[in-house]
Amino acid sequence: MRDATDEPETGPEENADQLQTRRAMLRLGGLGAAAVVTVKPGMAQAATSALTCSIPVPQGSQSGKWIKSNGDVVSANANDAYPPPSRPLAGEDVKNSLKYGTGYPGYDANQTSAYNNYIKKLTMGNQGYTCYASLQSPIHQ
Repeated sequence: MRDATDEPETGPEENADQLQTRRAMLRLGGLGAAAVVTVKPGMAQAATSALTCSIPVPQGSQSGKWIKSNGDVVSANANDAYPPPSRPLAGEDVKNSLKYGTGYPGYDANQTSAYNNYIKKLTMGNQGYTCYASLQSPIHQ
């Protein structure tokens, strides 16, 4: 024969509440795992797209302009200025130049420095800014 002291300290309603709480936690855990699975491929895609992006120097609205050593965009043939690259700079080349000091293929050290100074001055809304910002991401370091 059972006596009242054998009963658990919590009543049936409290056990049901604990069970519901455990189920809710399990559901949240399952959702978290699904989120991890969907985020990882996105990060990999971002890493790949950052290295395949390109940066026009200068941006399209400034075509025909040259780049000064300090990165400013100036009129063609200005003193201490260089003609722009013949095509946008590849994200991989920009990353290597900024991080390791490598030159851009076909351009001397002074031109590379001027182009890098231009790129470092890019702000949101400029062509190439998104590419440059993505290259700064820790994923690409």
